[in-house]
Amino acid sequence: MLAQLVIEPVKALVFAAMIFVPFERLAAANRTQRVFREGWATDAVTGFLNGLLLYVALLAALAGIDAAASAAVPHLRAWVASQPIAAQAVVAVAIGDLGIYAVHRLQHSVPWLWRFHAVHHSARELDWLIAFRFHAVDLLLSRIAALAPLVALNAAPAAIAVFAAVFAWQSWLAHANVRISYGPLRRFLVSPEFHHWHHSAERAAFNTNYANVLACWDVLFGTFYLPSNRTPVDFGIQEPMASGLLGQLWHPFNRGAADRRPSAP
Repeated sequence: MLAQLVIEPVKALVFAAMIFVPFERLAAANRTQRVFREGWATDAVTGFLNGLLLYVALLAALAGIDAAASAAVPHLRAWVASQPIAAQAVVAVAIGDLGIYAVHRLQHSVPWLWRFHAVHHSARELDWLIAFRFHAVDLLLSRIAALAPLVALNAAPAAIAVFAAVFAWQSWLAHANVRISYGPLRRFLVSPEFHHWHHSAERAAFNTNYANVLACWDVLFGTFYLPSNRTPVDFGIQEPMASGLLGQLWHPFNRGAADRRPSAP
């Protein structure tokens, strides 16, 4: 079990690096950005440690949710379990992403949640490794928000696995230093450009583009922002952020941390 907990995060890092390092060289949005940009090692270590730290806590939380839902809505769970796996997988992606949208919006509007989420937004250069730059508390809340409804509904493990795979891929892709056009699908699917605007230091883009897979959630709830004639230039936040792992872990508890990101005018 312990060996598996160590191996899986390493495998994820290596797999993503094999795909996205050459991809970012071929289709770079910022061609002057280095492969080993500032802070890359801290992000890689953070991703590895979060994979270890959150495993037990996440399983415990989901087990409690599963038990409560079994008692509360047994007939709904039985109906969901009887549906074809393909249908469950499609719905799992949609519902899981809606959970991400909801908690992500809260992370930007609830002061104490923003203190944790600010660690992720402190990146001044974007690439696939930024998908690993999360405070452990922030990441745990996101994982629970995405997986809790799927576990409560008794979605098949295979359907949940499909969502997890799509979510992981999208997290890497959305942060990657790449420029690709989604054309007519830009209002339906989350593209790197879409998520880059979410990280933009431009005030007009603050508190927009919360979805991870389906941009249509932002269209539906009025938080979609994707100018067609330009791309974001600067990223990050105004508040100071430590560059090391321990400093970032302590940041939410620092009295100097901002209570929230400023809202767009």
